[in-house]
Amino acid sequence: MRGVIEPARSPAEETGHAREARRQQQLLDALFASERAAPRDALPGWPRGVAAYRVNAAAHAAQVLRAQHPTVLAMLGDDAFDALAAAHWRDCPPTRGDLARFGDAFAGWLRQRDELAAWPWLGDCAALDQAPWQVQFAPPAALGDTDLQRLAGGDPDALALRLAPATRLLEADWAVVALRELHAATEPDTDAIAQAVRAAPQAAWVWREGFDARCVALDAAGVRWIRALRDAPTLGAALERAGDGVDVAAWLGDAVRSGWIDGIDAVTTKEPLT
Repeated sequence: MRGVIEPARSPAEETGHAREARRQQQLLDALFASERAAPRDALPGWPRGVAAYRVNAAAHAAQVLRAQHPTVLAMLGDDAFDALAAAHWRDCPPTRGDLARFGDAFAGWLRQRDELAAWPWLGDCAALDQAPWQVQFAPPAALGDTDLQRLAGGDPDALALRLAPATRLLEADWAVVALRELHAATEPDTDAIAQAVRAAPQAAWVWREGFDARCVALDAAGVRWIRALRDAPTLGAALERAGDGVDVAAWLGDAVRSGWIDGIDAVTTKEPLT
């Protein structure tokens, strides 16, 4: 819990890894406290070091948010974005030492800001900005030959398809894919952006392919299919829930090539009791 510094243990009571983790947590605690007593094993100059690190960490966090949210940065401009980054740093301090994950809560935080009510699409655009960053940290798909053999010869009602960890389905209230693409241009087309703001909502499918994050817009049938794969107990049930509109054979081919499937599991169904 932030704000609590645990008593120092003797070196014999903890490993080097645990000791380093404890010191990192103490540093995070100190960064977000106006006054904080130095831990017992702190080096000389702790207060000055913490003050310097606080300034440097806040600047680094703003750089991280800029890298993670290019669409929101293009929408707001440098000064407004940096002001929001500083406010986000104060309101939602990091809970882990790796600042590369600092932006996970940025989209939700933007949606709650009263001063941004005139730009209600910012939160959804930030969520789409964040999704490619998140899939970069996800484990690779584990799909193997055994899974493919099971898929080719198995009964869909006895199989379950697991979507890869490095995939994301984002359902938004705005045309987020179009807005992302328009704001990525060197000179954004303001008329096209105004039309995109008034356009129908879009869902985005985001995944990591090799070392690159990719994003496409999904139609309603595509969204139903991904939802069904995510929620249905078996592949057969997913096919039934999804209904028409998806070329499943073509999707499976794309999924295998693009790394969308983590595995194909055999599902054991219990016979009803008589």
